[in-house]
Amino acid sequence: MSARAIAFIDPGPNLAQYLSAVGDRLPPGYRPVYFALRVKSRSVLQRLGRPLHPARRGGKADWPEQIQIDRDQLIARLRKTADKALVSQQAPAFHWLVRELDDFLERTRPTGIFLWNGSGLAAAITEQLARARGIPLVFGENGYLPNTLQLDPQGVNAFSVIGQDIGLDAIRALPYTAEQIQELDALLDAYRAGNTPKRTPPTGGRVRPSPLAYLIQAWDDWREREPSVKGNRLIPREIPPLPERFVFFPLQVRSDSQLTIHSPLYGNRLDAAIADLDAALRVIDPTLKLVIKLHPADLGKTDYDPVVRRHPHLIWVGGGDVRAILRRAACVVTVNSTVGIEGMIYGKPVVALGDNFYVREGLVHPVRDTAELSDRLRGALEAPPDTQLIAQYLRYLYFHAFARAHWRDYSEAALDSVAERILSMISRAQ
Repeated sequence: MSARAIAFIDPGPNLAQYLSAVGDRLPPGYRPVYFALRVKSRSVLQRLGRPLHPARRGGKADWPEQIQIDRDQLIARLRKTADKALVSQQAPAFHWLVRELDDFLERTRPTGIFLWNGSGLAAAITEQLARARGIPLVFGENGYLPNTLQLDPQGVNAFSVIGQDIGLDAIRALPYTAEQIQELDALLDAYRAGNTPKRTPPTGGRVRPSPLAYLIQAWDDWREREPSVKGNRLIPREIPPLPERFVFFPLQVRSDSQLTIHSPLYGNRLDAAIADLDAALRVIDPTLKLVIKLHPADLGKTDYDPVVRRHPHLIWVGGGDVRAILRRAACVVTVNSTVGIEGMIYGKPVVALGDNFYVREGLVHPVRDTAELSDRLRGALEAPPDTQLIAQYLRYLYFHAFARAHWRDYSEAALDSVAERILSMISRAQ
């Protein structure tokens, strides 16, 4: 009997070696197979001895009539504007990718499929093809606590099923040993202190793509790059002196799927959110300051100088460690980023403007309508968070919801944790 395949779809260059190592930890009776489009990923997998799928990176193909793809649903899942355009225009490259992925699934007949994030074009197409075939899926993404990964059968972030089967009262009552409590407390203390978790490098060192792969990828990136924005000149790179009491609003990357997919109230119009927060604080307490920090990955993509000119009285931060601001904030406002969990780690009330698995009444203050913003913000500022519930929720995430692993940690325990959880989720779904 041939080994059953676990398919890993389109891993990025930083993930290719890690997911190859995870594949090596699958038990007897299973084998990993890889579908990779990015040239650096293909080079890494080739150097690791993995067969490459597809045989070539691109081409043209007629629309495969036997394949049913819901294009509207597909577009709703996608993060990149360019990918949405390929689908809406039914571009030849889109047709080719659908055909290649369908052929890959037909030839390898995987018993389960692993997708990172799920908002890339290959991943989103694979999701529809797999669901039509009844193939279980596992979605991966960075975890929201140090040295953790999200692994979920439905999606990541707001799409995930984390906590859907358990109420907050049940989470509050979950038992933990003294050793478990001490383990997580030590991890969070190290995070607050700015310490980097210890991670085991890959045996034999990191495998790098070939020089030719670097050149081809650089050309691909140059062709697909978004124009660099020269701006944010009015925003200091260092953290300025902070007021005694303030509300903290860390911005997110405007092109990220967290905003383009999981932010029904504001989408990626963070300027509108800033204006509403400014107006709400003027009503609540005109002396209370709003501190806004740019996301480091968005500095060359979005120019906030026009927003600064409209709101010169706000305190803007272009760089620095977010923890230095979190520890002093009176309240944290986020759309739906990991900073919501980080606010909980620091014991701060959190106001959430978008969707995520942790956006639950009692843990945070969800805002479902802009008319609620002032009241929700006032409630967060006046009512201290439920520290006992938050401590239990963080333990639930660490010991139950997340895998205790990281894609930079090649220790056997971490790799086995990921491989075992992938197989467990696949088995439960069959």
